[in-house]
Order: sequence, then C-alpha cells, then structure tokens
Amino acid sequence: MANTPYGSSNTYTDTSGSSLGTSLVQAAYDRYVEFALRAVPLIRDVADKRPVQQAMPGSSVVFQLYSDLSKNINVLSETVDPDAVGFGNTTSVPVTLNEYGNAALATRKLELFSLSDVDPAIADIIAFNMADSVDEVAQNVLRKGPNVIYGTGTSTAGVGDTTGTPTITSADVRKAVAKLRSGKAVPRVDDLYWAGIHPEVSHDLRAETGAGGWREAHVYNESGAGELWPGSIGVYEGAMYVESPRLYSGLDATTGVQNYEGATTATTISGGTGTGTTDKILNFATAIPTTVQVGYVVSGTNTAGGATAPGANSAASGYARVTAISTDRKTVTVDTNNTGTVNATITFTATNKVYRTLVAGKQALAEAIAEEPHVVIGPVVDKLMRFRPIGWYGVLGFALYRDAALYRIETTSSIAS
Repeated sequence: MANTPYGSSNTYTDTSGSSLGTSLVQAAYDRYVEFALRAVPLIRDVADKRPVQQAMPGSSVVFQLYSDLSKNINVLSETVDPDAVGFGNTTSVPVTLNEYGNAALATRKLELFSLSDVDPAIADIIAFNMADSVDEVAQNVLRKGPNVIYGTGTSTAGVGDTTGTPTITSADVRKAVAKLRSGKAVPRVDDLYWAGIHPEVSHDLRAETGAGGWREAHVYNESGAGELWPGSIGVYEGAMYVESPRLYSGLDATTGVQNYEGATTATTISGGTGTGTTDKILNFATAIPTTVQVGYVVSGTNTAGGATAPGANSAASGYARVTAISTDRKTVTVDTNNTGTVNATITFTATNKVYRTLVAGKQALAEAIAEEPHVVIGPVVDKLMRFRPIGWYGVLGFALYRDAALYRIETTSSIAS
C-alpha cells in the first residue's frame, strides 16, 4: 500500500486543477526578445559604377561608353598623308529609377501593453528590411547577365534534368576567371575577381580533392592595397570568395522542368480540383503541406503531367510546374493548362534546385540614385494620436554595365536543402 501520511481524503494546494497554484504560478517571460537570424546584405557592394557628372534629375540615368578605334597595322607611306577615320558612336547603358519602400504602423496600445520595449525593435526591423530589400533588387539584376557557365548542358533546365547532381568544380571557376581576363575585366581586389557563392555550393567546391584543391584563406590587405569583404572565406583560382546564403537559388528552369530528385520527395494529396482545358488553377479543401514549393512538378488525372510522374532523373518536358501558391496554401497555379476536369489525387514532385555563383570584376553593375534609401518616421495624423508610422523609402535603380566583367556559374549542390 502506498504511503499516504495525511490520509487519502486530503485536498492538496498545488499547481494543478482548481487549486490556488493555478492562479499564482504563472509562466515567466524573458523581456529581451531576440531578432531573427539574418544574412548580411552584400550584393549591392558590387555596384561600383555610379554617375560622375549627372546633368540633371530624371526618371532614368544614361551612362555612355566610348568605342575604341580598330587597330591599324599598315605601314605608313613616307609621302602620303593617311586618311582620317571616324570614331564610332558611344554605347549607352540606361538605368531606370524606381521607388522602393515599406511601411508599418505601431499602435499606442501596443507600446503601452507590450512586456518589451518595441519601438527600438521596430526601427531595427525596418532598417534591416530596407537593406535586405535593396540588396535583393540589386541581385535580381546582377544574376541575369548574358555570360553563363552551366554545370552541365546548355541551359538552366539542363542543369537540373540530368542524372546525378552537377556540382561546381574548379574547372568552372577557372573558366569564369579566364573569360574575365580574356575580356579585359578589371579585378576587384589586387589581381582577384569577386566571387559570390552560396554556402551549399561552397561546400562542394571546398570538398574537391586533388593537388589543386581548395587553398586556405589569404588576408587580402597584407599588401596594404587590398580590401577585406564581409563573408570572405578564401582565395582560389584567381578569385576571392564571399560566402552568403543570399546568393540566389531556385526551382526555376525557364524551359521544360528540372530533374526529379526521386520518388521519396513526392507529396500526394487527395481532393484537388481544376475545371476545363484552359484552367491552370488547382484548388484544395485544406492547405497543402509547406514542403510543396514553387517549381514542383504536378501530376494527376487530367493535369498536363498525366496520371503519373516520370521516374527520377528523366526528362519531364510537358509536365505542369507550380508557379504560385496562395497565402492560405489552398490554391495552386501551374504553368500548363489541364487536359480536362481534375478531381482526383494529385502528386507534387520536387525538382533540383539551381544555384547561381557570380564572378565579377569592376564595373559589372551600375547604380543610379535619386534618393538614397533611408528610414522615414511618418507624421502622427490620427485624431487621438495613436498610430505611429515608420518605414523606409528610396529611389534608385541598377543595370548591368560591362557584360565582360560578369560571369554566372549555374550548378546544383550535393547538400541542397
């Protein structure tokens, strides 16, 4: 028999049930609230070309480049005056200026009731959102240059639609650096080009074995002329590497679809509907799993993908691919019309993620600014002065300036997340 020194009919005053402890014992909160994990903005640093003698304000800024004369290797005649040659037109690079910004309204009640001082946190979040957003605008231009080296094949789709994972290699980097030097691109630091690389791509490059494998980082300013960049991890094959998760990756093949990663990545969902042969919308009664992303391949009866998805590592041209997912994750848009009424089980299959490694010299990216992005404290104009506006605003634009100063390497990663 259990030992019950006070008997079996006692009522205990404890922390459970309807006892006094239920009211008096409460959860304790740390009033210091941490910020979310952040990656340092760094892409905008590549934009080192800016207006020098801008004539006037305008909706765009046009940069111009002189064209050199063609070489003349003919021997001059001692008694003949050579013919004059004309200079070619300049090459124009327009940069369109756009307004960018974001705003928030903090209520007076929040300030009075919050267990933590929210005003400094809101200001910090707005400031980071400004730097984060502008950096993304710059990258969206920088990652679309015309010079591309593919890990395999001749297209973004080709990188994914292949057996295995075409990861980055030293040969890819050597080729990019050689092309930059051949194009007379000016290095960024001493004789080194800037290379922006995603950590999951950097993993593959640094794991490469052999006598010419990855070398340890150098201190770039040993000579006194260099510059140490945030996120720098080392020097290799003529480039200094800046590692950041900000470098773009996506399930975004522009033609066909990318490679299936295998049957285990498929997500099967019942109850999806889509009507008509012109319908690109699939509706679900409940939210689809968060594992399904834009870029996944769709298959099912009367979807463009047919009844079943093809096997892993096989070409999948003609299959519908997810282009958008609604906020409530109940509406999915695909890029190909249904072949009839869809009202059955639908399978979403993952596709390979394609990463962009950028290798750049000076003046790869131009930036024009009408108003530098900055935090704005808005006026309190409501009747009871309860709504406190804060946001950021800027007017600027980016454009590729010297194509010869930029190369992009598209590969997958062996540890793609």
